[in-house]
Amino acid sequence: MRIASNKIKDIIQFAYQELDSIYEKQEIRTMIHTIIEHFTDFNLMKILSQKDELRVSESELLKINFAIKDLKKEKPLQQIIGYTDFLDIRIEVNEHVLIPRVETEEIVQRIIRENKNKNPKRIADLCSGSGCISIALKKAFPQSEVYAYEISEEAIKKSIENAEKNKEKINFFKENILKSTEKNQEFDIIVSNPPYVRECEKTLMRNNVLLYEPSLALFVSDEDPLIFYKHILEFCNRNLAKNGCVYMEINEFLGKETELLFKNKGYKTIVYKDFKDKDRLVFAKKD
Repeated sequence: MRIASNKIKDIIQFAYQELDSIYEKQEIRTMIHTIIEHFTDFNLMKILSQKDELRVSESELLKINFAIKDLKKEKPLQQIIGYTDFLDIRIEVNEHVLIPRVETEEIVQRIIRENKNKNPKRIADLCSGSGCISIALKKAFPQSEVYAYEISEEAIKKSIENAEKNKEKINFFKENILKSTEKNQEFDIIVSNPPYVRECEKTLMRNNVLLYEPSLALFVSDEDPLIFYKHILEFCNRNLAKNGCVYMEINEFLGKETELLFKNKGYKTIVYKDFKDKDRLVFAKKD
């Protein structure tokens, strides 16, 4: 099947025909509008109001056609256009970094809200991935020194590029948090979005995640699903300042278990739910 013409209305119709069996109609609508905006000079208002008359060039049509084919293969839209917006910053993504989620935005917003009058001097981001959390926190707390720890060299490369493009200075380190020996750093805030999806939960996930996002950043074994949180706890015991706070994104099914790791070591803890009413964040404070 081919796109009938280079008119916007025919491109949109083609997208619905090609993608209808994979995505909801509203999702298709959002994705095709985003793709047309990305590959042309047309903004959304113009696309919506003049779709019957507007035409794209042959080169633009080719790019859009390839993008629709990629969507049909369930490639994430963010990887197709090369970026996503995270709060008020633009984060470039590829197959080596996890695509930032709305749930993670919520966590960063909470960190900013709860610490805006505390002037944190040093912040650590463990398993920092694309750098979205580090960059957002540095932007919110420009006086803070932000340290980002990540095991993947390719992820670090992309996060450095993101920091540079957002004009924020982050201290990036290649570090396996499961073997970390970092000591006496005195961080006021430690935040982490580590791998937490159990292997048994793969059947609940869509192909756009399973096929295109890095498994290294997603999955843990069914036998020891809290392995990263155990090592985050050790890191905090060595490096969290007195009255310092820890914010950790968690597996929605393991909220209480994750909380107890810290509670049993004397931390004051709270489990917060996300906008979908799922356990998503464990907060812990060191007295």
